[in-house]
Formats: sequence, C-alpha cells, structure tokens
Amino acid sequence: MRKRTLNRLQNLALMVLFITAVVQLSQIPLLSGDWANRFQAFLTHSTDSSGGQTANLSSVLSAVHIVVTGDSEYGRYVQLYAPADGPLFQQAGPLFQEALGSATEVGATADKTLQEALDTPGIYMDLTTELPLAVVAAWLGEETSYDRPVRAMALTTEEESAVLYLCSGDGSIFRYYTALPSSAVIDLSGGYPPNNGFFAFESNYATLAPYTVLTTETISVPLIQASLPAGYSSYNLLTSLDFNAHTGYRYQESSGTEVVMESPRTLRLSPDGTVTYDGSREAASSLYQVTSSSGSPSAVEALQSGIKLAAALTESTGASPLYLRSITETDAGFQLIFGYRCTNLPVVFSDGEAALTVTITGRAITAFVYRCQAYTITEENSALLPAAMAMAIASLHPGCSLSLAYVDGGAGTLSAFWLET
Repeated sequence: MRKRTLNRLQNLALMVLFITAVVQLSQIPLLSGDWANRFQAFLTHSTDSSGGQTANLSSVLSAVHIVVTGDSEYGRYVQLYAPADGPLFQQAGPLFQEALGSATEVGATADKTLQEALDTPGIYMDLTTELPLAVVAAWLGEETSYDRPVRAMALTTEEESAVLYLCSGDGSIFRYYTALPSSAVIDLSGGYPPNNGFFAFESNYATLAPYTVLTTETISVPLIQASLPAGYSSYNLLTSLDFNAHTGYRYQESSGTEVVMESPRTLRLSPDGTVTYDGSREAASSLYQVTSSSGSPSAVEALQSGIKLAAALTESTGASPLYLRSITETDAGFQLIFGYRCTNLPVVFSDGEAALTVTITGRAITAFVYRCQAYTITEENSALLPAAMAMAIASLHPGCSLSLAYVDGGAGTLSAFWLET
C-alpha cells in the first residue's frame, strides 16, 4: 500500500514538472512558432468536449420582415424586424420548414404570378439579406437539394396545398409545390388582422423595389448607447482565441495596438476595439478548423465555424451578439460577414465596414477582422421621420428599398434612421 502511494506521488510530481517545463518553453521566442502552437493546442483541446459540436444555426438571422395576408381586400399585417424568438416567427417558421422539406420545383415564374398569389391568404418573409438556400434551410432546421440564393420566401394558397415562392436579390422567382396543406397557412393568417401594411408594388411608391415591405404605422425606436465592453482585454481575447495568454512574444505599437505573434499566426488588439487575425491553412487550434464531410466545406459547414468564432469573440468580451449578414463563396473558400443588432434593428457602421469579417481558405479560418462593441437601450426615443415621409423621399430613387437601422458613427449615443438600400 505504501509503495503504491509513493508511486502515485512520483507520477504526480513528474506531471507537474512536465507541465512547468512546457510553459517555460512556450515563453522562448525560438520555440513560440508552429511547434509550440500545435503542442499548446494539444494540451488545451485534448479535454475540450466542444470542438466537435455543431454550432446552433437557429440564431443566424435574429429578425426578419413578415407580411401576413388574410383577405387582401382589407389589407395586410406587417411586422418589421420580427424577432426569431417572437410569437409570429415561432408560428410561421415551422410552416416554411415543412414547405422546404417537401418542395418540388415547378420552375421560374414572373412577378405577376407571385403578386397575384400574394392576394390569397399567405405569409411573406423578407430575410433582409440574401443567403444561399442551404443556409436558409439549415436556419429553419431543414435540408434541401436545391441550390440558389434567397432573399425572400412566400407561402400562398392558390392551390389545395401551399405553394412556395423563393425570391432572389436579382429579381428571379422560383415556384414550388409542397405537401403543406393550404389550411395551415389560412389558419395562421386568420389570426393577424390588417395593420396598415403593404408592398411597394401596390402603393403610390411603385418606383421602390416592388417587394419592399412598408407600413404607415407610427414607429417608435429607442436611442441606444455604444461602448467598448469591460471584458475587452488581451487576456480574455488571447484565452478565447486559443493563444498563449502569458506569451512574452508580443510588442506594442506607438498607436497602442498590441501585437501577439505565434508563428504562423498574428493577432493585433487595438485600443478602439478592433481585433485583426492573420493565420494560415495549418490551423493549430480546432477553433480555426472547418469541419467538412467531404473535401471542400459546404456553405453550412463554413457558417458553423464562423458562428463558433463569433461566439468566442462576443462571450469573452461581453460584446453584443452577432448575426449573419452575408456568406459568399470565393475561389479559395468563403467570406462571412456578421453585424450587430439592437432592439431587433441592424446596427451599421458609418464607414461601411462590418462588425466581423471572416475569411475561410480551404478548411481553415485564415483571417478575420472584428470590431468589438456593446449596445444598450436607453429610455429616450430616436427622432425618426414619419414612415410616409421616408417612403416619399426614397421613391425619388427608383429601384431602392427602405429599411430602418442604427448608424454607428463613433458617438456614444446612436439614433435610428430610415436608410435607402
């Protein structure tokens, strides 16, 4: 018994000495390159149970425009930026999921066909951004064999079974038969009476993009406060991004930007909240690896990796959550762009840059640029133009759409504005 206890103590002492030696080696610049990165990744991830988990895609889009039509003669019900966790989306989402799962493509169709179909009881959903259909289906918890970009979807009831329409940003429309009973759509639409909502194509603002969702309802939007979150620190970010938080291989530029190098990757942390990462295809950590069931990742697999990275950045700093704005396939992989929302409205930066841009090359995240911000709601309201006035101004620019957003120009307090897109 005594001999067994001594053996255990010796093994424990050896383990402590081993770990101490590795930590000391990692501080030496000559060994802070790829070998040290890989070895550190092994130590930090050998017990990480989250590496193989699938990211939750239900939060890809946090809010959408929804139009519900019971009897078009009396008008439509519109909810701009309906939250994905709100009652309307929770009712409508499963119907679109079931329709996508049973969809049989009829073919391309004309605006007139869709516009006539929108006069039947139905549901129209504007995603507010264009995404690959595979991503939209995964967001709804479904899979699809069809491949096309989607900006909006509609379920109409001109047939016994609901008809699905998929609309792209370039104006193309595709029609699908589904196994979803029309009665399911009619039942939902009957619960939402008209509230002065309509489409641009049926209004006096026909110069706007035809499916722009409009309302004459008075809209009240609070001011929000922008700030750099308290959790924005080099230690928190290095830890969450699988860098050695205690490395001595770092320096500070005259601007105050801290540069951390663990060859072949570099992390730059600016005082204003900008985080820049440059790496390589040889990802040392599972956080930067894109899991794929085949040789090249799909858009959904790329998105899963992007969401994991976005979660690591926001959770470590206390920043506001990020949502997907676009995903684009490139010659080398994918580019993902994320943005912020507050009170369900998007927050756009006045310089046109994104909150997070992620570059995927092959099966690895090789670069990203992140602007860390936290947004809180105040008790004051934005001085917002009346909706009718905003529509009249926007209609002077044919083909544009109209939307609401907060504009972050660097000031602490942000107001909402009508934007032409």
